Amino acid sequence: MEQTGILIDPAAFQAYTELRKIAAEYNMEDELEVPQLVVVGETSAGKSMLIQNFIRFPCTFGAVDVATRCPVAYRLVHKPNLERGKIRVVQPKNINNPAELSGHLKVVMEQIQREERTGFTSKLYQVELESADYTDFEIVDVPGLIAGSGDKAARDTVEDLVEVYVRNPRFSIVLLKEASQLKVNAYGALRIRELCTLPKGRVTTFPPRHDYEEHMITIQTKFDTIMKTKNGTAVNGLIQQSCEDFGKTYFVNMIFDGYSMEDNLYKTNVEYIANLPQLEKERVDEWINNLNAAATQSSGNFQKFNSDYRELIGIDVVRQQIQQLWLKVCN
Repeated sequence: MEQTGILIDPAAFQAYTELRKIAAEYNMEDELEVPQLVVVGETSAGKSMLIQNFIRFPCTFGAVDVATRCPVAYRLVHKPNLERGKIRVVQPKNINNPAELSGHLKVVMEQIQREERTGFTSKLYQVELESADYTDFEIVDVPGLIAGSGDKAARDTVEDLVEVYVRNPRFSIVLLKEASQLKVNAYGALRIRELCTLPKGRVTTFPPRHDYEEHMITIQTKFDTIMKTKNGTAVNGLIQQSCEDFGKTYFVNMIFDGYSMEDNLYKTNVEYIANLPQLEKERVDEWINNLNAAATQSSGNFQKFNSDYRELIGIDVVRQQIQQLWLKVCN
């Protein structure tokens, strides 16, 4: 498998690997704190899709009728003796090939949906992956927060289990929302704030985490909704408002032309993930060029695209920002 590596600043990664060697020498590997991150957001915000684009192989299930039903921890383990570009599944133990993982998780989620009263459980399901290209990292994918007037019992169950992670100071937070969603309608962002800062936790004894935003980034998915806008003035205003509303925020569109992971072979999906950064760059740059051309030709005084915003857009930008959370924990 090619291009599965997670690229971390080489100096920082070297320092971390040296620390791991020392810990191993003194049998203290279990005491070496592994950076932990939780990915949160409303249902269908793209959490699972982001995780597999970060891990760089299709490890999550993609069925439209099956949701994440429990917290899933993807524990990445650095194994320098493995061949570069190869991934070994350690857990679940009955999975021998990474290509089998997404199908296995789908079965697990369907079983939880059938057997649990609310359709969800707080019990953690662990996936452990080894690679020479990984840094030690744990990424927890939790069920999507349920907005609206749906099943209250299910909504409460999900919010209880999400609190366990977002209120825990050991976890950095990646919040996903759709790019077209205004702050006033961003139920997921509002609930995360409340779960972190309420004086008393719903199910945990953690104190309020008032500084949670210092340990969180917001990823705005489905950026293609913004790319339908042909007016540079409107685009600049939308991005500026998003930055003001959500602080450290970045934009990504992980699917183009209606591509479906579920409808394609594993190998094809691996190639899609590997090629996504270049595809996205080409599409975004073409869109920006069209905005700038319209600004030059328009009698409506359209602005050109603010070039400062370009560095906020793209799956590689998002990966780098998640990696910065890794560095922040390790330093």
